[in-house]
Amino acid sequence: MDLDDIEVIMINDASTDESGDIINAYSDKYENFIAIHLNENMGGAYGPRNIGLKKATGKYIMFLDSDDSYLNNTCQLLYDKIENNNVDIVFGRYLRIDQYRNLIQKSYTPYLDEIYLEYDDDILNPSNMSGLIKFFWKNLLVKMVYGKIINKKSEEIKINCLLKDPTILKILPSIWTKIFRKELIEKYSIEFPPFISGEDLNFIMEYYFNTNGILLLNNDIICNHYVRDEAENKSITKKIGFKLVYDSLKAYYECSNLCNKYNFKKTYILLNPFLLNWIMIFLSYDGNIEENKILLNEVKTMKKEYNSNLIGFLLLNSIILLINLSNIKKYLIK
Repeated sequence: MDLDDIEVIMINDASTDESGDIINAYSDKYENFIAIHLNENMGGAYGPRNIGLKKATGKYIMFLDSDDSYLNNTCQLLYDKIENNNVDIVFGRYLRIDQYRNLIQKSYTPYLDEIYLEYDDDILNPSNMSGLIKFFWKNLLVKMVYGKIINKKSEEIKINCLLKDPTILKILPSIWTKIFRKELIEKYSIEFPPFISGEDLNFIMEYYFNTNGILLLNNDIICNHYVRDEAENKSITKKIGFKLVYDSLKAYYECSNLCNKYNFKKTYILLNPFLLNWIMIFLSYDGNIEENKILLNEVKTMKKEYNSNLIGFLLLNSIILLINLSNIKKYLIK
């Protein structure tokens, strides 16, 4: 595959650095590179992605964020796999590179793999935890939520019916590791909802529910995901404020409703890990009483409709307890 075979749509979301000049230079150099400049920042990746979807003219769609990079063979590999298999989506694995902490992890898979065994999984393992708390978190809570690794060693995992084999949903959405059929996106009017976090989760689930097949390249690293978590260079999903905390919860609730829409009864397989992650985020959040009340209402509403197992029930009730304890603490301080 040559560079001329790929349509590249570059969207400058009202950046304040030299990004606009850089993408203009590429657009001037290559006819198939399209530069789009937005006058106002849309506040999240969902906006530029939806614009890119409307502008795209190719048969297939791939997404790449500013903090990610493909390997040299990524486009060719994904294209060949989706062309030669009876599936609507193909995706591979990624490396999570945290240069600030000198940490590299491989993306989590619930299936046995043979790649980069020296790396830990990119799973809920907060870098700011240590000692007994970290041991308890990693060896008890995380294993309870994710379950055991499936004894299914294979270079490729093909899922024909998500409702019958939902284990693959334990893998993070990672929008930038996938290739999609544009025709299917247009047929079902699939787009990213306006959340700064969790928008990719809802997009992918809507897509999954309408596919005739999913193919995971279990042993192929195809993307590098760079973490921006330095004090002066945080990505929007690392800036813990009310907008992030609320949008994440709202996205999970919407995803729960989406699962109900498609009569998917094992929502907990997908969302329990995200609820555990939300607890981790909330523990780093210092909102006021009114903000906590909004979060509490959202959790209670979600709890009524969530297709849960025992762990999911405990997670939701733990969230309610944590929010209430936070408010009690704030009342006492007042």
